Amino acid sequence: MKVPAIIKLIGLSVFSIGIVIIGDLRMLLACVAVLLACALLLGADISRLLKMLVPAMPFILIIALFQWLISGPDIALLSFMRMLLLYLAGSIVTITTTEAEFVRAVQALLWPVGKVTGTNLGRDIATMMVLAIAFLPIIKEEHDIIRLAQEARGVSFDGPVQYLKGEIYTIIPLVNAISARADRIAQAMEARCYSIKPER
Repeated sequence: MKVPAIIKLIGLSVFSIGIVIIGDLRMLLACVAVLLACALLLGADISRLLKMLVPAMPFILIIALFQWLISGPDIALLSFMRMLLLYLAGSIVTITTTEAEFVRAVQALLWPVGKVTGTNLGRDIATMMVLAIAFLPIIKEEHDIIRLAQEARGVSFDGPVQYLKGEIYTIIPLVNAISARADRIAQAMEARCYSIKPER
């Protein structure tokens, strides 16, 4: 089913706000069913969706673990479900929307802000979002490469405890590699005089 990108973005915003507000685990589980129905309705590739989830899961699990230690299991479970739903919802929108549609939708939504501020704010935010989307497969690729390197160094991923430790050893160099790549992109954009400028 073909749904305009602007409708998808508005729906994603409303869904995200609802997920943050909901404090009942049963309601969040119901949101999983709603999300799956939307994914099927929009024609999202479920296998691709699950592959996109793989690099994010260690981050989600570690944050949930910290929540468990600080606030207890109930809050940790709610946080885990919220992060999982938000990530999946964003992924569904990104894999069912082309970059050009995405940019046009964001620019259309932020057009009033650009008029008020006298800048190309919509264009700039859309560009940042497209870059973030483009980073997702790169993160997965970097994650796999670093994990193979850590396994070659003797890091074990057998069992839940060893897996968690192994992912921690993988995440630290992964964050460093992605930060370095983002810095190179920022420098390249600055070299091409890309900045927020008043419209003429």
